[in-house]
Order: sequence, then structure tokens, then C-alpha cells
Amino acid sequence: MSDMHAGGGGPNIPVILGALVCAAVTAMLADLMTPYGPVVLTLGIAFAALTLVSGVLSLLPPLTGLLRPLAGFALLNAIAFGVLIGLWYVAPKPAAVERGVVATLVPFGRTVQSMIVTDQPHGPPVAVAAAPAPQLSDAERAMQTLSQGLASADPSERLRAGVDSLRTEDQAVAAAAVDKLYRTNDPALRQLAVKRLLLNRRGARMPLLAVAATPEAQPFANALQGVGLTVRSLNEASGAFDGGLCAPTGMAGTVNRSGVTISARCRIGDADHNTVLVLQATDDFKLVGDARNDAGQSVKVELPLM
Repeated sequence: MSDMHAGGGGPNIPVILGALVCAAVTAMLADLMTPYGPVVLTLGIAFAALTLVSGVLSLLPPLTGLLRPLAGFALLNAIAFGVLIGLWYVAPKPAAVERGVVATLVPFGRTVQSMIVTDQPHGPPVAVAAAPAPQLSDAERAMQTLSQGLASADPSERLRAGVDSLRTEDQAVAAAAVDKLYRTNDPALRQLAVKRLLLNRRGARMPLLAVAATPEAQPFANALQGVGLTVRSLNEASGAFDGGLCAPTGMAGTVNRSGVTISARCRIGDADHNTVLVLQATDDFKLVGDARNDAGQSVKVELPLM
């Protein structure tokens, strides 16, 4: 530190005092930043390394005048930081580690720290318990399980999820599941939905709309619309069902992945005719297709499912 002297060879007291004050203030500010991490230790090591490097390089004549003052300033800072590091060993350990020496030992030190470290005024961050996840109702859990099953890339997993969803005794959940299965446009899943929709209408008269393309076929259309369709029983496993069409009984049908097939005998005038309906499910919850009889007559038919 020979360069921190006056030109006449005496020590330059103001320069040395200023360097000491700067080193002390820097060290205390670093200590107050302890909640952010080991700032004092990091800077202390950095100033010690700077002192060593600049001191060695200052031995070279061309660099003496430039680096010797730097080495002196770095040494004063290293000493100031070293004092604070040494005080860690006499200060209460948990508090000093969390808040630093100044905030632990100096009166009002913690208050000053709270103004500097605004997000951690009293030491380390306080863990905030995570809000508990909302509890799902049984209906919500069932629909969540169905959605997860339908998202599977395995067709068998999707089908199993659909079958399981319809086993519920909650009619609201079953209705929501049927709607979701029908709208997937997956033939296997839509087949499940159509079977359940027909089963839900069991015993009720389902109006059948028939449109004849020619006057000759109009009696056939009238016979189909006269009584409508009634499902008496339906086997959800096989898709087979029976009931009435054109008459209270005598109708048989089946639900498969390609659609719905119905056969019955319809009286047209004075004669009974074998009749077959081949229908397909549409996106608007209807069965739409053709009805033909053994007399060669054909009409367009539409059967609402809801």
C-alpha cells in the first residue's frame, strides 16, 4: 500500500480512511443481502483472489504504479469481508446463516435489512402450502374416467371405457355418457349409444316419418307412420330387440356398427307384406334410411332417437 501515501512519503490518511469506509459499507451491505445467498463469502473470496493477483502483478515494474493501489483497495475489502466471516463463528448460528451477522447482532439491523430485502424481511422465505386440489364429485369423476378412456389409442380400451360408463345407476351420468359416446363418430361407440337410446325409449311409441317418392308407395308410407315403432325389449350385449312396427307386435331388429336393421310385416290395403328397414345414425341423433317391402315399394324413413 505504498502508493496510498502523499507525495512527500507520508501516509495519505484521507485516501486510506475512504478506502476503509468503502470496504466496510460494501461488506455490511453484502451481509444484509444474506437471505439471497452467501454474498459475503462469495465477495470475500473474490476480493482475496483480486488482492493476490494484483499484488503479484504489481511486482512487475511497468504495472507497479497501476496495480499497487488496486491491490491495497482489494486487501482492505478482503479484510472487511474476512471480519464478517469471522463473526459468523460467534453469532447465533441459525439466525446468522439465515439473516447475516449485521441483522443478527447490530441493533436495528433487521429493520434495515427489511428495507433492502423487501421480499424476505425476516429471514428465509416462508413455505406456502399449496391449495388443496378441488374434490371431484362421483359424476365428475365418472366423466373424467370416460374422457381418459376415450383418449386412448387402443380401440379396445375406448370400447371398455364406453361400456363401463353405461353401468352407472346415476341416470344423469348415463345420459351424459351416451351423448359423449354418440358424438365420437366411432362406429363401435355410437353403436353403444344407439342401443342405450332405444332402450331408454322402451315401451313408448316412437314416431316414424316416411316419405314416398311415388303415389303408388304412399299407402306403404301411411302404414309405417300409422302405428310408429315401439321397442318392447332390447339385449344390450347382442343389440337384438323386438317390438312393433305397423302393428303392436311382430317386429324384430338389431343394432350393429353399420346401423340398425328392422324387419316386420305391414298391412297395405288387404295384404300383409314383409318389410325391411335399413337405417343409419346421423350426427343429429336420428336414424335415417330406406324401407322396402316384398311388393317392390320403397320409401325414405326417419326415426328420431331423442
